[in-house]
Amino acid sequence: MATTRIECPNCHRLTIKGKFCIYCGYTLEQPTEPPKPVVEEAEATQVQPQEIPAESVEQQVTSLPSPEEVAVEEKRLVDQMSTVYLWYFRLIDLFLEKEAELDVFEELFHEYRSRLRTLDERREADIKKIEERINSLNATLEKLKVKHEVGEIPDRQYITQKLEIEKEIGKLRPKLMYLRNPFNIRLGDLPTFKAQLEERLNKVKTSGKELGMKQEIINVFEQDVQASLKVLEVLMEQHQKIKKELNKLELRYKIGELKQSEYLSLKQKLERQLELRGG
Repeated sequence: MATTRIECPNCHRLTIKGKFCIYCGYTLEQPTEPPKPVVEEAEATQVQPQEIPAESVEQQVTSLPSPEEVAVEEKRLVDQMSTVYLWYFRLIDLFLEKEAELDVFEELFHEYRSRLRTLDERREADIKKIEERINSLNATLEKLKVKHEVGEIPDRQYITQKLEIEKEIGKLRPKLMYLRNPFNIRLGDLPTFKAQLEERLNKVKTSGKELGMKQEIINVFEQDVQASLKVLEVLMEQHQKIKKELNKLELRYKIGELKQSEYLSLKQKLERQLELRGG
């Protein structure tokens, strides 16, 4: 049997006909009330059209976590990793600049790599745990939706449980995004950071052996850089996505779809995302 859907007067999305909107929880079956004054109706209709254009475009703007949304444990772990990465790469630079003795360099090299492996194992375990929880919540959400559509779960229960699940997912995603940036760098700095990694690797491969660096260390460092570049791929995708949204936003403004105030507001929001350290 086909499910009857109607437009929610609050969020304007097609929802299943019933007492409540499955998206925003708006009460669809309003109790009978005396007619409101014509002035109030006019005011209500004036507000809606002004909000629709900005809201429809803003839904396409990807949201990134703010530092306040990130749990303390995730932030502490990433801070530790980014600090050791900084020392590790700086050690390589100093050796290439002939400012570090070979035996001291090798000792610190292995020390920093060992610490990074330990921290990265924790990071990967946390990422896996969060991803599994999000997948489980999404599966539960899908089952809940089916049960509601067949009539097993009433509207209010469905909306309540749906909002609780989405709230938990909303708390987990910022943690996941933060853990995916073990270098703790701003999204806007990604291209420069990536170029520096590749340049450093090239110097090690061309000059390392001549300076006394063992082939084993050269190979290990290349593996580390390749692993780092792979981690950066996810962050670079986010960086490119924001850049694309900025280009689309500018085009929408030039076409006339957005007012100047709406354009500047959304542009500022996207540019702030490039200042964040999550992807």
